[in-house]
Amino acid sequence: MKAVVYNQQGSPDVLEVVELEKPVIKENEVLIEVGASGVNPVDTYFRSGLRPVESFPQVPHFDLGGKIVEIGSAVTKWNVGDRVWASSIKGTAAQFVASKEEQIYPLPDHVSDVEGAALAMAFMTAHLALFHRAQLKKGEKIVIFGGAGAVGHAAIQLARSIGAYPIATAGNAEKAAIAKAAGADEVIIYTEENVAAKVKSLTNGAGVDVILDVSLSDNLEQDLQMIVNGGRILAVGSPKNNTPELPWRLLNFKNVSLLGILLFTVPMQYQIEAGNEISRLFAEKKLTALVGKTYTFSEAAKAHAAVESHQYNGSIVITP
Repeated sequence: MKAVVYNQQGSPDVLEVVELEKPVIKENEVLIEVGASGVNPVDTYFRSGLRPVESFPQVPHFDLGGKIVEIGSAVTKWNVGDRVWASSIKGTAAQFVASKEEQIYPLPDHVSDVEGAALAMAFMTAHLALFHRAQLKKGEKIVIFGGAGAVGHAAIQLARSIGAYPIATAGNAEKAAIAKAAGADEVIIYTEENVAAKVKSLTNGAGVDVILDVSLSDNLEQDLQMIVNGGRILAVGSPKNNTPELPWRLLNFKNVSLLGILLFTVPMQYQIEAGNEISRLFAEKKLTALVGKTYTFSEAAKAHAAVESHQYNGSIVITP
C-alpha cells in the first residue's frame, strides 16, 4: 500500500511516499481504507522533532475519513462498507489502517471523506474541552479564540448547539465572516480592538463564564481580566511558549479554574461519548467541517508547510 513516511525528524521535506505492507487486523479490529488523512499542528511537532517518536520509518497523522473493508472475527459494531471517521489513530497517512472497533465513529452519507478527516481532531478537541472539562451550560457566555481556525470553528458550533452564547475572535474581516457564519453571536477583530475591553462592553462589565484559548501564553493576562469570578479558562494550546508565567494572584483573587485539555490523554470513555455525539450532530446536519485545503499524499510536504504557516483557515487534509 502507499503511505507517507519520514525516516528522520526535520523540515517538511523529510516526508516521502513509499510502499508498505497492508496491515493485518486482529480479531477485535477493522481495516479501514483511508479516503483522507487530516494534518494537524501536533503532526508537525512530531515530524519536526519538537516531540519524540518511537521509531522510524514513521507514518504520520491521527485523523481519517474512510470506509471499512475488513472486520475481525470478534467485531460486533461494524460491517464491511460502513463509512467512518476517527481521531487518535496512529499512522493515518496510508491507504489502509487498522483500528479497534471502539475508536471509530459513523460518517454520515452527506459528509465526505475529506470532511471526515477535517472534522476529527478539531471537533473532538472542542467537544471534550467545552463539555468534559469546562462543563459549558446553556445560557453561559464563552470567548472562543481563533474562530476561523479548525478548533475555534468547531467550538462555536458546539457552543451554539446547547444554547450558549459564543463570542469569537478573528484576525481580519475574512476570518470574522467565517466565525460569524459558524454561529458566533459576536466577533471581535483583535487587530482592531482590545479583546478584554470589548468583552466587558458586550457583557455590561460582567465578563464571560468560559474562555477557550488556543494560545495561552499570548492571552492569559487578558483572559483573567475578562473572566467572571469562578469562571473557567480552557488551555487548548500554548504554541509560542509552553511554560507561560502564571499571574497567580489575579487567578486566585477571581477564583478561576485553569483547565488543560489534550485529546490523546483523555480517558477513552469520554472520547467515545464525544465521538458518538459529534456523529449524531453531523447526521442531523447541525454541524459542518471547515476544510482549508486538500493535497495529495505526494504533496504531504506542502500540506505540513501550510499548517506551519497558517496559510489557510480550517483543516488541512491529504488524500491517497
